[in-house]
Amino acid sequence: MKLCAVVLALAATAASAKDVAMIDPLEFMVAWPDLVGKDVVITKGRIAAASDALMILQIPGGNVVLRPPWKDRDDLRFLFANCTSVLTDDKCDVAASGTVETATGGKPALVGVDFFKPAGR
Repeated sequence: MKLCAVVLALAATAASAKDVAMIDPLEFMVAWPDLVGKDVVITKGRIAAASDALMILQIPGGNVVLRPPWKDRDDLRFLFANCTSVLTDDKCDVAASGTVETATGGKPALVGVDFFKPAGR
C-alpha cells in the first residue's frame, strides 16, 4: 500500500483525463447517490471481510462494498493476511479509490478499487 501523498498525486494526474473527487468518508455516505458513475477517493475507512470476490470498507455512517477488478493485486497480500475478519484493527485502515456504483439492496459500492495507506500511517 502506498502513502496518501501518492493518492493526491494520482488524483491530480487522473483529474486531467477524468475528474476524481477526494471525499471525506462521512461526506461520501451523505452524497454517494449523487456520485454514482464518478471516480472518487474515500480518504479513510477500515477494510473488513477481505476476499477476492468483495470487501467491506467500514466508514462512519455505514459500509461501502468494494468489488473487483482490483487495480493493484499486490495490495491484496496484506489485506488477505490481516483484514479477513469482520472485526479488524487499525492495520486495515486505508484510503480507497474507485468508481461509485449501487450495490444489491441499494447500498454504496466502489468498483475498480485501488488501496492506499491514509496520511500519517
